Amino acid sequence: MGRRLTRKQIKQDEFISLVDRSFHWMGQNWRQAAVGLGCVLSLALIYWGVTTFLGSRNDAAGRAIAEAVATYQAPVGGAASAGEKFRFATDVQRLDAAEKAFQAVSSKYWLTPQTRVAAIFLARIAADRGDQALAIRKLSEVTSRHSDDPLVRLAMLDLIRLRIAKGEGTQLVSDLEAMVAGKDPRLPRDAALFELARVWEHEGKPEEANRLYRKLVEDFPDSPYRSDAQQRLSSAS
Repeated sequence: MGRRLTRKQIKQDEFISLVDRSFHWMGQNWRQAAVGLGCVLSLALIYWGVTTFLGSRNDAAGRAIAEAVATYQAPVGGAASAGEKFRFATDVQRLDAAEKAFQAVSSKYWLTPQTRVAAIFLARIAADRGDQALAIRKLSEVTSRHSDDPLVRLAMLDLIRLRIAKGEGTQLVSDLEAMVAGKDPRLPRDAALFELARVWEHEGKPEEANRLYRKLVEDFPDSPYRSDAQQRLSSAS
């Protein structure tokens, strides 16, 4: 017991000695201490300023993207009621206004998640106008990030559907197989399996498509794609 107390006293003495030496050094080197403390305070102020700025910027970007989405989804012609905030006489006017709003988000709020949302909607606007090449290019920019970010996954689904419709589905096979294997996080495994089956179905290979639909039904009982896969298998039999 006495030995333990002695060790405790030694540690206390060492701590007191360290504090004493620190204050002694600061007394002799007050300029350096003041500069060091000033640097710490400056860094703290910069951190606080940056986080505050980014927080307010994200809030503003969120409001801007919500307004742009509302513009894209606005009713047209007779479908618009008098109380609608956004309404347009034609689809051309609606798409022009929405495009302008999304482009403003992209240019003003770069490096925020809202810019990826804007890119996805700009791709949809391009597709609505029949410009599939531009839509695919914009979606490819978003999906170039190999991550499980929900926006990347949403863009990936849009990209797959556009490329299948364009007859480019087979070019996606290797990527989809990597997603099915869990090596590429841009889609969940069950979603990638369903999309891969759709590629083969569109390419006129129903046996391969049905094999994948069956695998989805058997291996992913809780998948939201399971019932759709079962319906496709039933209609094929």
